[in-house]
Amino acid sequence: MKTSTHPKQPGPGARALYLGGRDHKRVSCTEEALVVTNERAQVMRFPLKRVARVVSSADVVDWSGPALALCMKSGIGITWLDAKGQAVGSIYAQLRQTASLSTVLELWSEREDGVVLYQNWLRARRMDVLVRWSEEHAKSVTPQEWEATKRDYVYGGHFNIHLPVALRGLCLAYVAAQLNGHGMKPQLWGPRLEAMNLDDDLCDLLWAEMNLGAGTLASQVDDTATVTELFERWSARNASALTLHLVHLHRTALKAMHS
Repeated sequence: MKTSTHPKQPGPGARALYLGGRDHKRVSCTEEALVVTNERAQVMRFPLKRVARVVSSADVVDWSGPALALCMKSGIGITWLDAKGQAVGSIYAQLRQTASLSTVLELWSEREDGVVLYQNWLRARRMDVLVRWSEEHAKSVTPQEWEATKRDYVYGGHFNIHLPVALRGLCLAYVAAQLNGHGMKPQLWGPRLEAMNLDDDLCDLLWAEMNLGAGTLASQVDDTATVTELFERWSARNASALTLHLVHLHRTALKAMHS
């Protein structure tokens, strides 16, 4: 999983835009162009795709905030010159690219506290599964059942299995395909070669969510067609479940790496 923001790049043939002279000018913008208006109310439009960079007078050119922001979003840097032609300052489009989840996790796992942080993340995701379960079954979950399930599942990783065991294999295959699509490895290694089985742990999160919400669905169902249909139906209704776990993992890892 990768999150990034790439400013638009100038089109082919783009050139520098020089805004100077003696006349006072005001720079505003539309969605696709810089708009320059002079003292005589003459208007000139410069399409962004034709602008590579801007050199602007610091004395006679006023810029609007939206025009400055548009240049930054479009990857167009601006330099201001004084009356003597000396540069007084520049602003640059900031190319921000967040490291991929795969890269962040590899760096995170190598930290001395990486394994502990990973286990903390896993418990937090179990708690999230449990909270959503209790909210969806608020009328039937008693305080005693909540506490018992929290103790067994959040801290022990155990829960009552109602669903056909064959469903877990389909769940693991689903997780494997998603990890592969994100270019992620199924297993991470700590600094002392401690294994963190990401695929199994993500599968267990989904598997628990399926079972906690399954009620008393007969576990005797074991024919392949029915089991497959059950899983496809659940995964279609809960398509964001795995994504939420991965997004939270990415955010947690990034926060840890910058702390």
